[in-house]
Amino acid sequence: MDEVKSKVAVNTFLVFIIPLIIILFKIIPKLVDWCVSKYQILSGNDADKIAQAVKIKEEMKSISMVDEFAKYAKLQRRLNQISLDLDSTAQARQLIQVKAKTSVTMIMYGLTAIIYFALLFFIGIRTPVFVVPKHWFFPLSVVLSYPTGVEGAISIPVWTVTMRNVISLLIR
Repeated sequence: MDEVKSKVAVNTFLVFIIPLIIILFKIIPKLVDWCVSKYQILSGNDADKIAQAVKIKEEMKSISMVDEFAKYAKLQRRLNQISLDLDSTAQARQLIQVKAKTSVTMIMYGLTAIIYFALLFFIGIRTPVFVVPKHWFFPLSVVLSYPTGVEGAISIPVWTVTMRNVISLLIR
């Protein structure tokens, strides 16, 4: 009779899916940064301007500022104009990148939350993740099993909080 009471029941689906959802939630910002940086490509016009700036800098290095001041000043003005153009397009590109990161991050967080709440809705918040003998967690068994109502159970909310803390410690 004691052997039957000391058995442990485990819902393996919940044991693995909840940490996976939490890990996904934790890596979303890094994943979004990587994706946005991969799709950030210079336009042909910007690449041409960068090549022109490099060529002008090389030409400026080859001439003497003292001997050919007029030519050097003209090259410097062209370089300054190209730099201003590149700066303005870089700022516009950076603004687009920030908007894309923010939008995609919010969408990913929303999808992750929807998955988690769908899990709670379809499996049920009252479904225990673990059921262990009630004396294992004696003083805390009521708190750990809330809202399942099963003595000795570890509930989905408790398992989620525990996994979130463990994963946060491991990621550091």
